[in-house]
Amino acid sequence: MSIIVQIMNRILGSAKSVKLPIKLFSDSSSETCVMLVAADWLRPCRLGDPELNVCVKDSFQHMFPALAAGIPEINVDRFEPLYLAHLSLSKGHGPVTISGSFSNVLAHGPSNATATSANLDMKNRLFELGVYLPDIRIEAEYNLQGKVLILPLLGNGPAKVHLKNVTTSVSMRFELPRVQGRQVMNVVDMKVDFDIQGMTVQFDNLFNGNKVLGRTMNAFVNKNALEIVRELKEPLGESFSVAFKDIMNNMLSHLPLDIWLLGD
Repeated sequence: MSIIVQIMNRILGSAKSVKLPIKLFSDSSSETCVMLVAADWLRPCRLGDPELNVCVKDSFQHMFPALAAGIPEINVDRFEPLYLAHLSLSKGHGPVTISGSFSNVLAHGPSNATATSANLDMKNRLFELGVYLPDIRIEAEYNLQGKVLILPLLGNGPAKVHLKNVTTSVSMRFELPRVQGRQVMNVVDMKVDFDIQGMTVQFDNLFNGNKVLGRTMNAFVNKNALEIVRELKEPLGESFSVAFKDIMNNMLSHLPLDIWLLGD
């Protein structure tokens, strides 16, 4: 009997020494579960900090490597490369008229993003974030028709786009709903503005595969790339807004304010 007691005591002693893991997420059968504590990739800020905007900018910068690899715990797919299933493009007036879309978009380079500014206004529920991307290489399938300055555009097939020195400004209007009793940020409206200092493109299968017309069109677009981008900024910004709003909400819906925007 004494031997059995000694064995039981050893088992119980070992059990007492086991450290339970810290729970990062709440138990929930719903699609949205919220984080219980801040992860290593999340740097909290205090709402009363006079340098709050600097802290928020640095917090997003600290988050970028994790976003690049993907954070499945908060429903964020990897950002490197960034995948977008569909981007619509439509403009019916001006020197550039175009309609169509890009699909299966893969953008290489977002992991090198730098957060340049942040402005968080909790009272008016506004959030602005500036981001600089030095180099983005895009692969996609395109289906476009229209007119580019003086030349017609018609084609569908593979496309490659190389962007240099991209500065973006993302303006968001948000609400603060509760998920499992805790406030989260939900973006209800987003506007994306951007500037590009360099762009080259390659559209394959233009004009039903006519190589002479295709080479002419690609050369013309590349020569006038920045002017064309300026003409398409508004519809492109609207299309980016739709895609990035979903991405932001997928992330923010899992981050209760009490772990990343701390009260005083």
